[in-house]
Amino acid sequence: MQENQHSASYLKASSTIKNMTTVAAALDAFQQHYPVDFVTFHLARTIVDSIDAPFVRTTYPDGWVSRYLLNDYINVDPIIREGFSRQLPFDWREIEIPQNAHQFMMEAELHGVGNNGVSIPIIDKSRRSLLSINSQKSDEEWTSIEQQFRPEWIELGFLLHRKAVFELHGENDPVPALGTREVECLHWASRGKDSKDIAGILGLSEHTARGYLKSARYKLGCPTLSAAIAHAVHLNLITPHVGNPN
Repeated sequence: MQENQHSASYLKASSTIKNMTTVAAALDAFQQHYPVDFVTFHLARTIVDSIDAPFVRTTYPDGWVSRYLLNDYINVDPIIREGFSRQLPFDWREIEIPQNAHQFMMEAELHGVGNNGVSIPIIDKSRRSLLSINSQKSDEEWTSIEQQFRPEWIELGFLLHRKAVFELHGENDPVPALGTREVECLHWASRGKDSKDIAGILGLSEHTARGYLKSARYKLGCPTLSAAIAHAVHLNLITPHVGNPN
């Protein structure tokens, strides 16, 4: 989408969001500039020490947030389940609601949560986040709104993602920006492959494979390859037990 194709809502929202110091304030701005009712941003794999601590901000009413946490509804929430397994944005009407989530859905409606919405998965480095936009509008109204604004919401999702990372870590993001080949080489090294083996698997020269391992080690700030592999596992950049890194 070119700049001159952005709506007035996007131009106002993006400018305001960039100036906000917190994700919570940014979500309030998002909600104010679009015809939606609630907005939620959920960042996983925040790399706080050794804990995969979630980072969640929402404009939902406090009563519903308290109820959600009290009943541990994150374990039955079908939007969260789908959102962290999908790669592409999806309309909530695409989701099949399992039997164990029916009570959850009824309670959400009683607390003012709309039946319509869209969720936008965002993948960056080893992190995944999910921007969910909720609406109380009718199906017809919501379809029109979503078709008009979804491309803008995807862009704003990445803006919110970067803001969340900055809110957590400031300029010192602990997750380095490794290239795809660097991640692949580290992955196969973690599975016991040497540079010759890796070169054969990835269709590279042995010299190139060694170069990717060396640059990955430097970016991770590690003195040895084994230390780099351990650090990459800690940061969820690679998962040795998985056969293919992609």
